[in-house]
Amino acid sequence: MDIKNVPLDRKTVARIVHDSEIDLRVASIREMNRIVNEIESKLEIDFIRMEFGVPGLPTPDLAIDAEVEALRTKRLANRYAPFDGVPELKREAALFAKNFMNVEVPPACCVPTVGAMQGGFLAQAVAGRMDPKKQTILFLHPSFPVNRQQTRFLGFKEDHIDFYDHRGDKLIEALDERLAQGDVAAVLWSSPNNPSWIILTDDELAGMGRVLDKHGVIGIEDLAYFGMDFRQHYGVPGEPPYQPTIARHCRRWFVLFSASKAFSYAGQRIGVAYIAPDLMEEESEYLKPFFSTKKVGYAFLHGGIYPTTASVPEGPQHGLLALMRAANEGHLDFTDLTREYGRRAEVMKRMFLENGFEIVYKDDLGEPLADGFYFTFSYPGFDQGYELIAEMLHYGISAITLDSAGSCRKEAVRGCVSLVHPTRFDELQYRLRQFHQDHPRD
Repeated sequence: MDIKNVPLDRKTVARIVHDSEIDLRVASIREMNRIVNEIESKLEIDFIRMEFGVPGLPTPDLAIDAEVEALRTKRLANRYAPFDGVPELKREAALFAKNFMNVEVPPACCVPTVGAMQGGFLAQAVAGRMDPKKQTILFLHPSFPVNRQQTRFLGFKEDHIDFYDHRGDKLIEALDERLAQGDVAAVLWSSPNNPSWIILTDDELAGMGRVLDKHGVIGIEDLAYFGMDFRQHYGVPGEPPYQPTIARHCRRWFVLFSASKAFSYAGQRIGVAYIAPDLMEEESEYLKPFFSTKKVGYAFLHGGIYPTTASVPEGPQHGLLALMRAANEGHLDFTDLTREYGRRAEVMKRMFLENGFEIVYKDDLGEPLADGFYFTFSYPGFDQGYELIAEMLHYGISAITLDSAGSCRKEAVRGCVSLVHPTRFDELQYRLRQFHQDHPRD
């Protein structure tokens, strides 16, 4: 189909959405992906795909080579992997924490997981079973929709504080006030934030750490987008600046690292859950009925990893080992690779702004928002994000609502830059311009 043939046939698009039986107001990423695939097939058009937060860069060859070599020489395929992780990877992960977060953590507290997804699930499962009076997970919104789905799956309550109105001292004050109610087991957030891309500062994290320790609440920090604040350079081992993290500011934390974005190693589903040494040794009688142990670390491993996936497949562990070792030795500056996302975001955000769109989460404590993996936008006249998404489908552009991420900004939409190659910027510009012409602002 000619890229200039937009808007698309409205009857066909409407029929596809209707037949999918998917409600765009609450459509998940995968559901939106399914709708877009169907429209592409029926109308023979290539969408500008902004709904899916997957890597758009190639995996470094050294990871693939290391995994293949391990499978061939170590004969991994006919044996089970150690469910607490390959010792060499645990040691390299501990060194990675020291080199890039300035955090001392023993290898025993570095647990390979099936992505940050499993790490987040098990961190919530353990935190929410330590005290029957604390059965709420407090999210700092907007947040990754699947983490909230995990909370519901585990049978916990959820509450939230939104970053839009709470940064700096306001965030610390709101957190202190909410935790004082005594029912929160853990606070969960991501930074850089999916989807808003705001980034918590060390001062904010220090304040959060004080409040978490004061109220005996665990911090669960999702660092899936590790090192991707491109206003800084976090890629030199052992030298500041270091990735901001709650691990430097409180006693009880789970910090979740993912190889998916930082190393473009998503298909192998591997990450590392860093567990605070004090928390690793902590005991609670209330864990026993669920995990057959009082100790947090044992509960996470034997009561969590073992009955869910038994382990992380050993091949990907050797791939991640090679990546972390290369980064630790200064041979791989992974932030130089991912910086491409920042370049794409800078261009794409400018295109959206030039064509009448507005950036929703645009301020980062008085500084312009960093250019990165995601950005959020709205368009005047569309009061609900799902209405904007439905209309953008007719222009061959896909995204997801912020409503699904729990945001208070119901008019907003999340766009991901990773799958939009620069060779398609002209198409994006044309489609946005056509959208703007068809929807003139007052």
